[in-house]
Amino acid sequence: MDNTLNMISELLKKNKMSKIEFLTNLNLSKSAWSSWVRGETATYKDHIPEIAKIFNVSSDYLFGIEQKEKPAAERSELINKILTVCDGLPEDKQTELLNYAKYLVAKDK
Repeated sequence: MDNTLNMISELLKKNKMSKIEFLTNLNLSKSAWSSWVRGETATYKDHIPEIAKIFNVSSDYLFGIEQKEKPAAERSELINKILTVCDGLPEDKQTELLNYAKYLVAKDK
């Protein structure tokens, strides 16, 4: 199970939400969770914005970028747009985008 799934699992426990209730909120089948855990699919990544809303956390928190919970509502509209675009990318492209963002920050220092 990858870090994002571990984070979702922890949030399920913290919020006392069953996996079935969680999957129902996302309009997904009951078998989706097990296919994610087995690594057969990673379709949960397509639902990161909705998952963040369910748990009232940011997408960054789910990806392990932020160390503490922070409601998505506290982010600027531009940041939310960037995260939405990033959520649609495969993991290798997300890493590439993150590295480029870090480069831009370092360049401006």
